[in-house]
Amino acid sequence: MQPLQFRQLIRKEETMKRFSITASAVVVLALSSVVLALSSVALAGGTVAGKYATTIKTPAEFKGKWVLNIAKGGIYTVANNGQIVVRGKYALAGSKITFGHESGAGACPKTGKYTWTKSGRTLKFTRITDAPVCSGRSGVLAHTFTQLG
Repeated sequence: MQPLQFRQLIRKEETMKRFSITASAVVVLALSSVVLALSSVALAGGTVAGKYATTIKTPAEFKGKWVLNIAKGGIYTVANNGQIVVRGKYALAGSKITFGHESGAGACPKTGKYTWTKSGRTLKFTRITDAPVCSGRSGVLAHTFTQLG
C-alpha cells in the first residue's frame, strides 16, 4: 500500500470515528430531552392522590363539607360533614379517572368516568360519563376541591 493511500485510509477512519461519536452524542442529548420533557409533564400535572375538601351550600341535598380522600393504590373515600358515605375504588389513565365498586350510604351502583386537573392545591373534575342514578357523585364532583394539609 502506498503512503498516500494509507494516509487517506487513516483520514477516512478518523472521520468515521468523529461521526460516530457526534451521532452518539446527538442521540444521548435527544433522549435526555425526551426524559426531561416527560418528567416536567409528570411534575406539572402532579398526582391526584391526596385529601381534598369542598364546601357546598346549594343545592340542599349536597349541603355540607365534603372530603374526598384519594389514596395511593386505587382506594378512595368520600365523607360528608365528617361521616364517610362512600368507599370505592378508582383507576387512573393519565388525566382520566374512573370511580366505581362503591359501598356506603351514598354509593353508586355504576362506574363514573371523569377527567381531572390539578393546579397547585386545587383539584377539578369534569364528567365524561356517569349514570343519571349517580347524580350524587356527579353533583359533588362538579365542585372545586382544595387539597388539605
